[in-house]
Amino acid sequence: MSDQKRRIYGFIIGLAFGIPYSVISQFINVWALPGVPLHEMPIGRVALAILISLFMGLMGLMVAWDEESFWGLVGSGMLAVFASSLLAFINSGETQIVTSFFLSLFTFLPRLIIYLPLGLFFRWLLGILDTTGKAPSSGLMRLVKLTISILVVAVIGGRFSQMSPEALDALRNMNTLVLEGLSAIEKGEEVPEPLIPVDGFTRYATSSYTLAWSSDVDSLPVTRPMAEFGVIESLIIVRFENQYQFGCAFTPPVNTPKCINITRVR
Repeated sequence: MSDQKRRIYGFIIGLAFGIPYSVISQFINVWALPGVPLHEMPIGRVALAILISLFMGLMGLMVAWDEESFWGLVGSGMLAVFASSLLAFINSGETQIVTSFFLSLFTFLPRLIIYLPLGLFFRWLLGILDTTGKAPSSGLMRLVKLTISILVVAVIGGRFSQMSPEALDALRNMNTLVLEGLSAIEKGEEVPEPLIPVDGFTRYATSSYTLAWSSDVDSLPVTRPMAEFGVIESLIIVRFENQYQFGCAFTPPVNTPKCINITRVR
């Protein structure tokens, strides 16, 4: 296979993998929570899916750039680490560049090791298309094998982005609680008990809001039940369009969250 042909195939393979993977990873929680207004990062899910797809194409191109696979694998892994660090920094909204740089530096090697298998997978897919020195085989069968392999790995990889059942339940319960609180305000009734300690809810809560999940429950200054070993706790941050926000801590199997008004959660 010529260098040009191999590189074109590499880009196409990466792009073909990136499209289903990025769509599933970005929207799987939206599909699992219909009607729940999940918080969207500044770059947006659609734009992020497009960027991830293009990045996967570049990664495939880099893997296929040289006939020898070693440097292509290392280069593609480094590109993946850099791109993931950049996207994480943009989506975090942080301004502490030095802190983010050193955090990315300390986690560089572990993330590089994680991305290497993906590069090996792309190289294996290239091997399916490269018939040089091999016995003639059906082009249709090779295409079917390639397509099935890409879809299976992309779906499995994207599936890992789905939140845990405990997180999904917490988001559903939080959405129900907010809707009940807004309904109570509209009717002039008392808000649900978990929202009573939330200062300013009756004054600043509007109809447009988003919910964000976090595992950093300890950052919320509330007294909550002691969680059993292995139980996944959830911190749900409710953000309104007018910048008013509050947080609630969910500790299964207790269904009643502990909520408080916040200005910023780590």
